[in-house]
Amino acid sequence: MTQTVNGRGKNENSSEKQRRPGQRQQERLMRLQRRRRRQQIWTSVIVAVFVVILTSVGIWQYQRVKTQQANDAAAKATATATRVKVLATAAANATATVTTENCFIAPAGTTPTNIYSSTATPTAGPDTAPPITGTPVKLNGGLEYVDIKMGTGSAAKKGSKVSVEYTGWIASTCKKFDSSYDHKGQAFSLTLGAGQVIPGFDQGLFGMKPGGTRRVFIPPSLAYGAQGQSPIPPNAILIFDVTMLSVK
Repeated sequence: MTQTVNGRGKNENSSEKQRRPGQRQQERLMRLQRRRRRQQIWTSVIVAVFVVILTSVGIWQYQRVKTQQANDAAAKATATATRVKVLATAAANATATVTTENCFIAPAGTTPTNIYSSTATPTAGPDTAPPITGTPVKLNGGLEYVDIKMGTGSAAKKGSKVSVEYTGWIASTCKKFDSSYDHKGQAFSLTLGAGQVIPGFDQGLFGMKPGGTRRVFIPPSLAYGAQGQSPIPPNAILIFDVTMLSVK
């Protein structure tokens, strides 16, 4: 009896001793698994933080690029607007220059407005020079003229007493400054070459015949020069339309 109990107790102690190394191995493996899980968790956390940082940097860079593009677009738009304004100003100046030149002769293709074709005397001089076409005759000193309508009879010359109707415009603005038609159509009389009028007006009538109408381009040197005379500004080019009524 004693032997049987003693024998059984020894076998049971041997089994417990044999199981202990296996348990320790299992516990060690479990610890390793927990350690791996902790490492995986930390790795995941680090990766997540890194992704968040990269995403934030990407968003910041994108916003910075978009802001720079918007600034560049605004600067380009401003530069374009400035250039357009400069071009518009240049075009306006060019148009003003053309208008000044065309106060004397209109551009090719322009239909003339001959207000002098009627036998009736105009009640007022035109506010701006009516368009005419033709090839100007150029004289020494810069005087030019175009015959709008040819007259008949004796030609005016130095010493001739003539009677005329006229309208004058300032070339830089094409605006009227005087007209005999504005004074109830009262004719203006003078003796050519007597110094009664500015040299350009005097010289511009030479060769005209009664019934004729002429446009005369008078440079400042043959008009009122650098001093001007109100309402004529200094160094003004003058344009006159003159109709010869009589020559004696």
